[in-house]
Amino acid sequence: MPLRLLFVDDDPDIRTIVELALGLDPTIALRVAASAGEALNALAATQPDAALLDVSMPDMDGPALLAALHDRSPGLPVIFMTAHGREREVAALRAIGARGVIVKPFDPLSLSAQIRALLSG
Repeated sequence: MPLRLLFVDDDPDIRTIVELALGLDPTIALRVAASAGEALNALAATQPDAALLDVSMPDMDGPALLAALHDRSPGLPVIFMTAHGREREVAALRAIGARGVIVKPFDPLSLSAQIRALLSG
């Protein structure tokens, strides 16, 4: 059974790269959202196995979205993507419940493996 992954990022270029990269992995069923609102609607329609969230988004940032997702789906594993990968920032994201952090720019060819490693760890 494929990993049902909800990916949320407001940047259309990043969404395209992630869609292409994860589209190469037949074991991932990707649902993409351009905003927190779209993500919450998607969560109501289908239950993902995990979420991959951008940290910096305009209406609701990644940490606020993580809280909203956990209110609606407790225990949902969440991985963040961010351009701010300093140890302090990564530790802060982990402290609020992130399973892991993928730093931008990321390697599209290893993205699937990174996600699986973080979810299994």
